Amino acid sequence: MKRAGAAVALLVVLGAWIAPAVAVESAAGRKDPARAITSQLICPCSCGEILSGCTCDTGKAMQGFVTDALKSGKGKDQIVASLVAKYGEVIRGAPKAEGFNLIVWIAPFVATAIGFLIAAFVLRRWVGRRRVAAHVPGGMVGGGMVGAPTTADQDLARLRARAEAELKRMGE
Repeated sequence: MKRAGAAVALLVVLGAWIAPAVAVESAAGRKDPARAITSQLICPCSCGEILSGCTCDTGKAMQGFVTDALKSGKGKDQIVASLVAKYGEVIRGAPKAEGFNLIVWIAPFVATAIGFLIAAFVLRRWVGRRRVAAHVPGGMVGGGMVGAPTTADQDLARLRARAEAELKRMGE
């Protein structure tokens, strides 16, 4: 039952993380289709800016190309395909979710889940060891001797007596 709750919580977190990005993209696409396309591409020159906000000559030329292509009736996929053919996959803001590139989309989530599982395992072992150490009768709990369980007050009294004895020795 705990695992089902954890899975639901993970799905809620992922949904909350992905939903705003999808909403922004769809809102931008309805208002300005050219911006919807250019916001998913990166300028191929050395500036490395997202194409929709790029102010270099190459970026402005590509923005003009996208606008002209939309006016001539080309679709988003055709425009992106022609730009990728001309500049390469490097201009995509995110790799296409197919084939080997699918690993780029899945790997962060898998790594995060594995990290959470490892952390849960380690924490469970630490808590288990602490419980076992606290329940060991006559063990070395609190720095005491075997066979003589101690409390914090007894430890404090023993340390005070030791400190006083050392101070007396130093004073002699």
